[in-house]
Amino acid sequence: MKRLIAILIPAILFVQCAQENNTLIQRNQLGKINKSTSIAQLDKMFKNDSIEKHPKDTELIREYKVFGQSGKQILVFNTLVQNDSIKGLELVKIYSDKYVTEKGISTSSTFGEISGNYTINKIEPSFSSAILFIDEINATISLNKKDLNLDEFDMRPIRQDQIPDEASINYITLWFE
Repeated sequence: MKRLIAILIPAILFVQCAQENNTLIQRNQLGKINKSTSIAQLDKMFKNDSIEKHPKDTELIREYKVFGQSGKQILVFNTLVQNDSIKGLELVKIYSDKYVTEKGISTSSTFGEISGNYTINKIEPSFSSAILFIDEINATISLNKKDLNLDEFDMRPIRQDQIPDEASINYITLWFE
């Protein structure tokens, strides 16, 4: 019985770590996905999900959307195209909270959790969002301006102290270098 337990515990931990590594947001990497991951590899990784490729009916895929089994968009990959050929992945937009950084930040986190765990290097306004730049993980995080009590098209600079701790995340963009 002790031998069985001694075998089962490491096996369970190994499986758990493998699952966690597939959803870990790190600098230049999302799970096993990095800049050099091909469209064919993405097709294999997400074979159980619904995939939408743009433009359709072409070899030159610019945008690769992944929808979970619930039909909800979970990831969007943009390819880096140069001279009419794909040179790798440029970025991934993360919409699902199953993808988490080493410090526990996901799309279900709040601004207070982000600022408590990461240095916010810059904040830029867009028409509908405040974009947080997190150099440590080479990512940007989009916050809805409505959560900040700002007008949608207000393009004035946004200070960190203007953002309420409860502000929620729209999506996380992980940039591949």
